[in-house]
Amino acid sequence: MAQLFDDELHEAMQQLFDETIEAIQLAKVSPDIDDLSATFAVALLKLGLATGFVEQKYPGFAKEVEEKRQRVIAALTQKH
Repeated sequence: MAQLFDDELHEAMQQLFDETIEAIQLAKVSPDIDDLSATFAVALLKLGLATGFVEQKYPGFAKEVEEKRQRVIAALTQKH
């Protein structure tokens, strides 16, 4: 990933990834549904921010992510 971005953006991305991982780790031990929803919200926010940063440097990235997400959903829900 370091080769994709300048040093400043690479650092920001690393921080967002670390914070996303931390939120997911907290979600794994959430004692109730409110904590679980809060940790999910933080993780989704951080991923959204990271996507936005990449989108600034590589226009169309967010659309590509959404298209791939839709393909994964289709593959997972496909009836055999």
